[in-house]
Amino acid sequence: MNEKTLDEAIKLLQELIQNKCVNPPGNEMKSIITIEKYLKSKGVKCKIYESAPKRGNLIARIKGTGKGPTLMFGPSHVDVVPIEDKEKWTHPPFSGKLEDDFIWGRGAIDMLFIVVAQVVVFVELNQEKFKTKGDLVLVIVSDEEMGGSFGTKWLLKHHPKEMKCDFAVSEMGGVILSPGKFGFMIGEKGATWLRLTFKGTPGHGSVPFGSDNAIVKAAEATKKLFEYKPPATTKYLKSIGKGFGQQPLVRLMMGNKLLLPLILKKMLKTNPEMAKSLASLTSMSISPNIIKGGTKTNTIPAEATLDVDVRTLPGQDLDYITHHINKALGKKLAEEVNIKVLTGEGIVSYGNESSFKSEFVTKIEKAIQKIDPQNEFIPLIYPGATDLRFLRELGVECCGFALMDPRTEFGELINRIHGNDERISLITLDYTLVAYYHLAKEILE
Repeated sequence: MNEKTLDEAIKLLQELIQNKCVNPPGNEMKSIITIEKYLKSKGVKCKIYESAPKRGNLIARIKGTGKGPTLMFGPSHVDVVPIEDKEKWTHPPFSGKLEDDFIWGRGAIDMLFIVVAQVVVFVELNQEKFKTKGDLVLVIVSDEEMGGSFGTKWLLKHHPKEMKCDFAVSEMGGVILSPGKFGFMIGEKGATWLRLTFKGTPGHGSVPFGSDNAIVKAAEATKKLFEYKPPATTKYLKSIGKGFGQQPLVRLMMGNKLLLPLILKKMLKTNPEMAKSLASLTSMSISPNIIKGGTKTNTIPAEATLDVDVRTLPGQDLDYITHHINKALGKKLAEEVNIKVLTGEGIVSYGNESSFKSEFVTKIEKAIQKIDPQNEFIPLIYPGATDLRFLRELGVECCGFALMDPRTEFGELINRIHGNDERISLITLDYTLVAYYHLAKEILE
C-alpha cells in the first residue's frame, strides 16, 4: 500500500491497542466506536449492533450487482486476552508503541492487525467506487476470546441476514513455513471443556486406610488422561511437511503412524514449538488442567472434580470424546465418573474444516501471487478455535487470511500469540493490506 494508507493503518492499530478491550469484561464498544469514526470520516456507512452494555458489533457493506458471491471480511474481533505480568514486557502492553519497525501491544497479532487491514482496505475499495459482482461485507465483533456469545454467535442469532455470505476471511493465516510457502488456516480444531466428577465417602482424615477418597480417584484419572494416546492420523501433516520444505524422506516418515512418534520426540529437543504444533495436528488432545475437592484438611473428601480441555480434529464429535475419555479411565473409573460439558464456561466447538481444494483456495493463492509469483498456498488446521467455526457450520467456505513478514519464524509467531511482547512488524501489516486488496479483487470483480 502507499505510505499514506500504511500510516493510517498504523495509527488505527495503535488506537485499538490503547483501547485495552480486555475480555473479560470486554468493553469492546470503545474499539467499535473507534472503527465507526474512522469509517464515517471516509464516507463509509456502517451500523453498530449493541449486544450488551459496552459491548457491540459493527457491519458495513459494499453492494454488488448480485451476479457474484458475497465475501465477508471477518468476523474479526477487537477483544484481547488479559496480561499476566506487565513487568515482563519490553514496552507497556497497551502502549501501541512503534519501535524497531514493530507495533507492540496486546492484541497486535491476535487479531487487531487483521481488523485494521480489513477496515482500511474496505475504505480503499469504497473510495475507488469498486464495482463488485457480489457484496463485500465488513464484520467486526466482540467476545471472540470468551466464545462469541456477545459477538458472532449473537449476530448469527439476531441478524442472520446481515451475516449471510459465501466466503469469509479472518484469523489466522499467511504464516511463513519456508521460503515462498505460506500456511493458511483452512480449518481448526474444536475446543470442548469437560468437568469430570468423582464421588467418595466422607470420613476422618486420621484414618485414611481403605478409605473411598474422591480426590485420589480424580488424581488417578488425571494421570490416566495425561498418558492416554488417542488414535493418530497423518492426514494433516502431508501438506505441512511440504510447506516446511522437508526432504522427501522426512515427509515420508511424518506420514507413517509408526515412525511419527520418533520424529516428534526428536523434534521436541531441537524445535519444541514446532513439535507441539505438529503433534496437535495428529490426534485429539486431552489436557487435565484443574482439580478441586475437599472442604477441610482433616476430612476425607466426598467429591472431587477434574476439568479437562479437549481439542478435536475435524469429524470428532462429543460421542468420540466421551468414548476415548472412558477408554482412558478404564472400566472401574469410567463406571464412577460423571462427565459434563462446560457449556457456560469458555468455548464449546468441534473440529471443522473447509475444502482444501476449491475455487476459493485458488483465488487466495492468486491474490498472494500478485505480491510474489513464487508464493504458494499451504492448507493448515489451526490448533485453536476461532469465530469462523460458526460460519463453517452454515456451509460458508472460510480461511484464516493474512500475509506475514517472511522473516517471522513459525515458533516465534506462536510464542507471541497471548504471550509477552506481542507485536507485529510493519512489513506484515503492509503485506496484509495488499493481500486483502488483491483478494477482494480476485473474488468480487
